[in-house]
Amino acid sequence: MSKYSMLKTRTMQVEDDEFIAVSEGRIRIRIGVVAYLFVVSLVIVRLAEVSLFAPASEARIAPEAVTAFRADILDRRGELLATTLNVDSLYVVPSEVWNPKESAKKLAAIRPELDVDVLEERMSRKSKQYIRLDRGLTPKEKQDVFELGLPGLKFQKESKRVYPRGDLGAHLVGFTYASLDGASGVEKALNDRLTPEGAPPVALSLDMRAQYAMADVMESQIQHFKALSGAATLLDMKTGEIIALVSLPDFDPNTPSAITPKNGYNHAAMSTYEMGSVFKPLTMAMALEDGVADQKEYFPVQKPYNVLGKWIRDDHPSDVPLQMRGVLGESSNRGTAMIAQRIGAERQQFHLRNLGLLDRVPYELAESAHPQTQDNWGEMATVTISYGHGISVTPLALAVATGAMLNDGIYVTPTVLKRSAANPEMTRRVFRSDVSEDMRHMMRAVVTEGTGRKADIAGFGVMGKTGTAEKPSNGGYDQKRLVTSFVAAFPHSDPRYVLTVTFDEPQGLPETYNYATAGWNAAPTAGAIIERIGPMLEGARDIPQTALATQEALR
Repeated sequence: MSKYSMLKTRTMQVEDDEFIAVSEGRIRIRIGVVAYLFVVSLVIVRLAEVSLFAPASEARIAPEAVTAFRADILDRRGELLATTLNVDSLYVVPSEVWNPKESAKKLAAIRPELDVDVLEERMSRKSKQYIRLDRGLTPKEKQDVFELGLPGLKFQKESKRVYPRGDLGAHLVGFTYASLDGASGVEKALNDRLTPEGAPPVALSLDMRAQYAMADVMESQIQHFKALSGAATLLDMKTGEIIALVSLPDFDPNTPSAITPKNGYNHAAMSTYEMGSVFKPLTMAMALEDGVADQKEYFPVQKPYNVLGKWIRDDHPSDVPLQMRGVLGESSNRGTAMIAQRIGAERQQFHLRNLGLLDRVPYELAESAHPQTQDNWGEMATVTISYGHGISVTPLALAVATGAMLNDGIYVTPTVLKRSAANPEMTRRVFRSDVSEDMRHMMRAVVTEGTGRKADIAGFGVMGKTGTAEKPSNGGYDQKRLVTSFVAAFPHSDPRYVLTVTFDEPQGLPETYNYATAGWNAAPTAGAIIERIGPMLEGARDIPQTALATQEALR
């Protein structure tokens, strides 16, 4: 091979090597560019995912999670009244929203309960880091929002308090703030008991069967008698348990934003009323306890009666003297005034205080009003208070006091918690046993012979007393604006339950001959409630005296 040929061969080899080197370099550059672009694409996609759909904990700007443990609340039979669920809330980061107007329209189209103008305004607040738009979304609702693909929308897990029975028992159960702190009722009163991690469920004294029946009757009757409001309480006088409590109008704790001063107010425990003649049984019991009156004594109620220059009137005056049973049965103010004067102011105050009527009801809830009494508690005040004027108490307080009188004279501290029996430290004697027995017979006669006939339900031995009071107005009383009440207890043979029914300004109807007094509205309402709830309550049936005597002999 010539030198020329050998040089050419070497030259070709060098050229080939240079070509290969250049080609390999270009390939490496291309691979590097592709890899770089791929990584950048992944980053962009991931940023887009985070911006559009990531949970708040992964987002660049996000609200803090609001999750917390809170124990369940149950009724006495284990029915769920309040529980905590983890739900999704919808937030917006305004700075990430491309078109607030269009985004608001699209979101409102699938969430019609949200106002489109409000959504647009919130999405336009560029100075805000994040704003909540909606809360409590179901998985389906969350998916619908997700599929819109709107930038700036984010989901966050939050704890939400849920009340499966809605407005039923709401004034006692209460509700929580968004933070899950108790705002009212049991939720507020037992907040420290409900919030520790792993705390067991809290069982209330409420029986939701009785609660439903009582609320159903009360709602119907309030509408029927065109009353402003109404309240009813059912108490187990032996244990002090509040079995049912109704205050109408009421509210749904699932929607706290709809709670107003009108529907959020617990009339059974917070509204104080001059109750009228439902106080008369208490006056009779005081007199018997102090030995200042005798059941066989006749009181001259047929004659006009004057106290310190003021005439005491009876709505339906008797034309003959009446014994204590007749005074109560015919609801005579005159006879009650005569008895009250014998008791005197000092002893009257002692008994009222012992019955819990001069202080707020001492149960677990903060919703409990103080009674209103007169500053000058002299002879005239003693007389008017004896028949329920000049003192204002709550329906719940009246139930507790009446229950104490009929429960063998034993006062039991009331409770909203399930209680199998009353401990000795929860009780005190307020009347002798024989006084309690006498009052049971007298109050039974009111229902069988007197103003409470419309509350008599066969099989339950209902005892009771009507009360009609004119509402205070401009230093006097308005005869056209009434508060009517009926306090009932059953069964007569062995009293267990005490029920109060109260209407604020019920109206007279043609069927009541335009009367708006308690005998025409509160008494029949109490009867209707007992007819509904009696069959479901333990120990509510009356036992005939012969059977009762047999039981006593076998003990």
